[in-house]
Amino acid sequence: MKNTYALFVFFAFTILANGQNQRNVEDHQVQLGLPMPAILYEKGLGKNTTATIEFVAGFGLRGCSGCETEFGFFPTFRGQFRYYYNMERRQEKGKNISGNSGNYIAILMAYQDQNPIFGDLYLAESVLGMGPVYGLQRIYRGGFFYRLEGGLGYFNTEYDNGLGVFLGARVGWVLGKRR
Repeated sequence: MKNTYALFVFFAFTILANGQNQRNVEDHQVQLGLPMPAILYEKGLGKNTTATIEFVAGFGLRGCSGCETEFGFFPTFRGQFRYYYNMERRQEKGKNISGNSGNYIAILMAYQDQNPIFGDLYLAESVLGMGPVYGLQRIYRGGFFYRLEGGLGYFNTEYDNGLGVFLGARVGWVLGKRR
């Protein structure tokens, strides 16, 4: 019985250890982004899957001749479940996958509040959106990255709902070590 238990533990450990070595995505990483200030945390879940949470400070400005100019920085929260579908192909071609450099499909959920973090401009309503997106992300040796994504989503506000477009572009730096 002892030998059976020891053998089971050995095989379970070997499978788990091998599964960790076969992961194509980073265990975790933090990105600081621009042009709108943003911080993103990405956690590796499986071989090619990650979950992300991002906080973005959106900017709004309203002004006209003969009226007072108003501005505001608005909190936006975004969460994604990503599947990087081309990691093996990139490795076969000798391309970089460090820092999760690859193309992905994801489910995106985003929320933007109508009240500014600071400023005097208030939006008419808060927005909640959800839908599939296609994206690509590239990370370079110095930690510089760029990310582009787009998709179709369902948006809901206090007074309206319907389909709309998700478009995103971000540049910035990955903090910490990568593979």
